[in-house]
Amino acid sequence: MSAHVGAAGRDASPEGPSANEVGESLYAPSRLARLLRKDAAGMVGLSLILVILMAAIFAPWLTPYGPTEGDFMSARLPPAWMDGGSSAHQLGTDQLGQDVFTRIVYGSRVSLMVGFLGALLAVSIGVTLGLLAGYFGGWLDTIITAFTNLLLSIPYLVLVIVIATVLGRSLTNVILLFGVTGSPVFIRVTRGEVLRLKRLAYVEAAVGLGATAGRIIPQHLLPNLVGPLATLATFEVSAMIFYESGLGFLGLSVPPEIPSWGNMLSLGRQFLTIYPWLAIFPGVAIALTTLGINLFGDWLRDALDPRAEEGS
Repeated sequence: MSAHVGAAGRDASPEGPSANEVGESLYAPSRLARLLRKDAAGMVGLSLILVILMAAIFAPWLTPYGPTEGDFMSARLPPAWMDGGSSAHQLGTDQLGQDVFTRIVYGSRVSLMVGFLGALLAVSIGVTLGLLAGYFGGWLDTIITAFTNLLLSIPYLVLVIVIATVLGRSLTNVILLFGVTGSPVFIRVTRGEVLRLKRLAYVEAAVGLGATAGRIIPQHLLPNLVGPLATLATFEVSAMIFYESGLGFLGLSVPPEIPSWGNMLSLGRQFLTIYPWLAIFPGVAIALTTLGINLFGDWLRDALDPRAEEGS
């Protein structure tokens, strides 16, 4: 639900509520902070996200080892609390003697970059094409809708694997891959919202007064798209992190020399019954990250509902 749909009929101005009025109510930081403090699950989600972000940013200060630094004399050490473990490698080492904790911390950078940059690219493509299709209609709408339906008709995992195989293994290619394949859902949501908003009285009045698309889109349409798109983008970040790990597990993500959680899972499965920690710890990292983002996304979806405070 948009920020000011309910008020549209009462607004005396043909221009309708401005973007500033929307921002001062539904998206006001003080309001969001107040709602977050009341939501334990949202706080847990945000805390998990912040911890993982801090680990990614301060990785060089959290471990004395480099992400590709190995010592064959220390290969396959179990975690420190197990027999044969070493306090120098709290989560153990892999078959090359690389510190597992170090690989997980540095691997968080790859996963977060893929998730956030991939989602940002998907939003950019989706909002642009969705606005064009919904606002201008005609042949442009037909082409964009056909493109969207084509991508959505193909099973997502199959589409991702095929494109990843064609593009090859690199971080840039993975981000581009998720940006393109993640855009159809944003195109569809944006187009649907724009078609609905165009029929509101204040938008029709603005068009009747001669307002151009360059004014209507940023002033009346985009502010009303923030809520649904922000919530959707949050869940897309989580999904992209999960799918990147899946691609890494299949050997289709970043090159093996780059630490990533998917690559660690791919390596760990070969020794799952002998050295289970090689797969367990990156799996836990993926689970905690996606859990944190999903919990925060659930809170954000409710917080951006204009009725949120009525039931609180």
